[in-house]
Amino acid sequence: MHNRFDHGDDSYRYDREIVADFSTNAWYLGPDPLLLDHLKEKICLLGSYPEPYAESFVKEIAKKYAISTNSVLACNGTIEAIFLIARLFAGKKSRIMSPTFSEYEHACQVNNHTISFCGSGFIREGMQTDFDLFWICNPNNPTGQVIKPDSLLTLVRNNPQTTFVVDEAYADFCMDDITLDSKAGQIENLIVLKSLTKNNCLSGLRLGYILCHPAMGKRLKAIQAPWSVNALAVEAGKYVLEHPRITIDDLITYQSLAQQLLNEISHLGCEVQSSKTGYFLLKTPLEASVVKDYLVNEMGVLVRDASNFRTLTPFHIRVASLSVDKNQLLISGLKKCLSEANATHS
Repeated sequence: MHNRFDHGDDSYRYDREIVADFSTNAWYLGPDPLLLDHLKEKICLLGSYPEPYAESFVKEIAKKYAISTNSVLACNGTIEAIFLIARLFAGKKSRIMSPTFSEYEHACQVNNHTISFCGSGFIREGMQTDFDLFWICNPNNPTGQVIKPDSLLTLVRNNPQTTFVVDEAYADFCMDDITLDSKAGQIENLIVLKSLTKNNCLSGLRLGYILCHPAMGKRLKAIQAPWSVNALAVEAGKYVLEHPRITIDDLITYQSLAQQLLNEISHLGCEVQSSKTGYFLLKTPLEASVVKDYLVNEMGVLVRDASNFRTLTPFHIRVASLSVDKNQLLISGLKKCLSEANATHS
């Protein structure tokens, strides 16, 4: 059994060529070719140290949100942000909404937090919290479920004793505007995490940022190591702020592809869970590890075995929609896998 902190996009584990990777929920059309050309022109920057704290990139983010540069930290992906926050609150009490991205738990464990878990139904109007940190992924990974921003904001304002970490890595995959980023510099107990690698399909580059109150920003900067964001990532960050990868038309197409994929999988005898994003959970009659190995070995198709997410079962898989042709590969592979299993047992 894989451990609690294994992730998707693990094609490096396999000798076989992966022709369709459904295990990563990054933007399905890949990186912007013009961005890749831009980075080729900047390759000479690798001969020098980058800016210690990605200052030029931070300045552009601060300008985008009309906030102080003290409210912004550039990070080596949202992972660095998560571990920085957990370190700042070392030894405190954390509540994590599950199932969700495992690195909140991992970071809290490393920094000796007392951890408790809850489901999405935990949030209710007028509730009072008794923990120091509350970690919320919105939209959630792996479920694609969304908490309405008004509900979140009310929760944050009613509980100044708790710092809310709202990870919005997948917010650009939703049709509705669910982000709290415009509030992050104003509210002392709100930290918003943003990723530029999911929506721009730049996972290998590692780039994200923190938006928070200036007082929190100063505390986090005091413990951040210099040069965590490399020179090419700084240049990529400035480029994508000016040239967003996802247009509304792209998003409409993506959501349509995902819904079609979800519907077709549901007709194969799998349970599927509706999602506000282009990725979703499904539960198959076979163990996820068996299905995953079959799809890789027979079809060169990679899915996310989601059985290591807390509260999920050995039968859960997460997939993120790709193109029509690749989606059909997945449908075909699942159909074969399930029918062969049925034939074996009949």
